Amino acid sequence: MGTAERLTGVGPGTVRLARIAAAVFTVGMAIFAVLPLAEVLGRFPGVRGALAVLLLTGLTGGYLWLGVRAVLGRGGRPDLVVLGAMTAVAVALPFAAGPSWLSLGFMLPYAYAVTLRGRAAWAGFFAALILEVGLSAGPNPSWVMFSGLQSLLTAAALAGLTIFATLLSELQRTREELARLAITEERLRFARELHDVLGHNLSVIAMRTELSMRIPADQRPKLNRELTEIHDIARRSLHDVRAVVKGYREMSLEKELSGVRKVLESAGVKCDFAALPVTLSAEVRVALAWAIREAATNLLRHSDATVCLLDVEEDGDRIRVTVSNDGVRPSPPANAADAAVGGSGLAGLDERLAQVGGNCDRHLEDGWFTLSLDVPGRPTAAAALTSATGDRK
Repeated sequence: MGTAERLTGVGPGTVRLARIAAAVFTVGMAIFAVLPLAEVLGRFPGVRGALAVLLLTGLTGGYLWLGVRAVLGRGGRPDLVVLGAMTAVAVALPFAAGPSWLSLGFMLPYAYAVTLRGRAAWAGFFAALILEVGLSAGPNPSWVMFSGLQSLLTAAALAGLTIFATLLSELQRTREELARLAITEERLRFARELHDVLGHNLSVIAMRTELSMRIPADQRPKLNRELTEIHDIARRSLHDVRAVVKGYREMSLEKELSGVRKVLESAGVKCDFAALPVTLSAEVRVALAWAIREAATNLLRHSDATVCLLDVEEDGDRIRVTVSNDGVRPSPPANAADAAVGGSGLAGLDERLAQVGGNCDRHLEDGWFTLSLDVPGRPTAAAALTSATGDRK
């Protein structure tokens, strides 16, 4: 599986997991402050020991502040002030705490990497590392170099994990925005078509009506001709509007499946759709297209799904299509679950499917929502059921 396929399956759950992992590792590494604190308290009693404890606590506090804010995707000018204070503390620490403070040597490079951006982050990362190693140079250079290498690897790993979680979060936000933009673009397209169809004709109707009002009463034949033309324009406008709405509502099942897959995958949902039979009648295909669109809408509005499955089962003259997704959000109110399962959109599907001899069922189980659609599998069966429904009416 390539990188693109892995990123396609990234959803809100993966982003939360990455953030939690980054936060746990970042906060957990602060435990290394115990080592220099214990040594300082044992070796330097009095004012020097108190100063060293204060500086070690300040360095650790700044590291936690910047690390947690980076994981949460927050940042601002106060972070630069904290970063500057951490740098000053790191410069003073070797003189107050001795070489043992190098067990926290990863904190300042990490802080530069997650607080700054671009080349400044890289430059700050290596500059902080070199500064710490240079300030700690002493009679045991091999130990200093080992501690510096350890700080390099630790800071790089923590910064990489934090930046990775931040990028995943940004990727998820971008996909959600793309999904919203796709919906907005469709609405704008529909609005443009209505404007193009109605704008000119309504302007002509308004102008001709105004002119008709000025025709004297003794010229009734001319007035009748004007009213007839206005009536014809109005009828053409009504026909054009119906054509636009019909083209918008009578969807292609294949195009709808392709569009739903594209929108869901742009929102980080992995799609696995089975092929639908070619024997379905035109009416059934339109009803299924509406059902699949409604299922996708419910998924985006009421879940944090990472997977959407579409399965097809044939049973004689019947076809059962199931659309299921994970990540259903819990509903605290007493009737919230019922509302989530049986909203007005899904209720409208019952009527639409009933018109072609089908029905639908839905249920929640173990965090999965499943919409089951039972429809006639062949045009003859669909036609007979539709005819029978018409006879009963």
